[in-house]
Amino acid sequence: MLDIARESETTRKVPQADEIINMLKEQANTILSAVLGTTKLEAFSIGTNGNMPYYWQDPRSLQFNANTYNWIKSNLKAETTPIQLDQIFTDLYIQALSSVSYSLSTADQVKLNQAKEKATDQQGAVLRAWKDSFGSLPSGEGQPIDLVAAEIASKWAVPPTTLTAIQQSVNINTLLNNVPASGKPLVPVFSNWLDAIGSAISLQNNTTMNTAYLARALAAAQTPTDANGGLTLNDNQLVPAYKVNTPLPDIQNDLKNSSQAASLTMTVSRTTESEYRVNVEGGASFSFPVFSLLSLSVGGNAHYFESHIATTDNETTVTMNFPGVTLVSFGPAPFDMSASRNWFWMKPIKDAIDNGGKDVSGFKFSPDPQMDFSKTGPFAYLMGAVISNYPSMEITVKGSNYERIQKTFQQSVSVGISFLGIPLGIKGSESSYSNKVTTNASASTVTISLNPPEELVAGSAVDSVGWVLGVQPNYPAA
Repeated sequence: MLDIARESETTRKVPQADEIINMLKEQANTILSAVLGTTKLEAFSIGTNGNMPYYWQDPRSLQFNANTYNWIKSNLKAETTPIQLDQIFTDLYIQALSSVSYSLSTADQVKLNQAKEKATDQQGAVLRAWKDSFGSLPSGEGQPIDLVAAEIASKWAVPPTTLTAIQQSVNINTLLNNVPASGKPLVPVFSNWLDAIGSAISLQNNTTMNTAYLARALAAAQTPTDANGGLTLNDNQLVPAYKVNTPLPDIQNDLKNSSQAASLTMTVSRTTESEYRVNVEGGASFSFPVFSLLSLSVGGNAHYFESHIATTDNETTVTMNFPGVTLVSFGPAPFDMSASRNWFWMKPIKDAIDNGGKDVSGFKFSPDPQMDFSKTGPFAYLMGAVISNYPSMEITVKGSNYERIQKTFQQSVSVGISFLGIPLGIKGSESSYSNKVTTNASASTVTISLNPPEELVAGSAVDSVGWVLGVQPNYPAA
């Protein structure tokens, strides 16, 4: 099984890593410029969620891979550059949507109240007829008449209809084509109530239907079920649905395309016991803490690079190749009002932000969720990530100990690697990369070629992981 990388504390504390991360991101932008269009990638810092488990569909059950879901469901950590994943976006979404309600302006509410007063007798007749037919009034938040109206408009017509359409219908029996047998006596009584409300029907419709849609979108996020679009994962969890828009075969095929590769060449010089000087080809030169750049586990020595390769006596060059650069697109499943399925419905939240404390008819916060919806806040998620295979590496060392380095690697079948604090290994195995060593005696150099195991390249296992070169964030309320 592949090891989902874990962020070390040192990675967070080394701003120089941003230089390397940005270089790889810019190469990915160039390679995929035709695909990305105007939506350019932003730099991404691999954190505790690790790199992306891209094998999103379990071939054994065709269910959504829980590893992938747990990665893409994350919100973005506020005020971080490069971008980092944080907790769970649906938690923030539920907090925001739970604070939204639909209400009328003072003037519109007066108009509707007056219409309802004139229709009091008809309203009572509707509620009595419903109770006679079904035994009890609908349950839920809101006035009973609103719950009855929402039930009729959304479930007694296929596709769902509106109160205005019912009121104006020439043939109500044709429009309401899914009336349960016990509800047929209720139809003319309900029609009389709509007629009695008169021109205020649009206000009633907006209040009734938007309140019902809010409740359904919120329920799909809070308590997902098969009926409301909940997604069953391959660990049998039922969760709010996300969708990956890139077919799995396309991801695997693109990862096999070695011509689409990002690369990085660094000259690493040891300046002090605890610090390197790193010169990146085509980029900047900067200092870098020793234990935060690159580590090799060879022959039982977990810090062989620091202790025997990148020393003050050696000249060291590291070239890394990230092949198979490919874009994976994904995101929350949008709320389908006609079917009352899925959960991601941003209009109420965006309207509530815009309406603020204005006396208007529409969605409003009550109470205010006290949330930062801007691009510096946490209310954001990823809608795409550019990944590659785990990198191959070539390290050339010039120094008097080149033969000793050659011998050490020749005696090691495989090598464990960590780059920027991120392990590139296989779970349960001390080492994973294969190595090939060549020397040039006249130049006193040794060159170590390190390659990931075949199962890491365009992997076909549900725990396959791709190195993230850049991401496309989405700030849906900003």
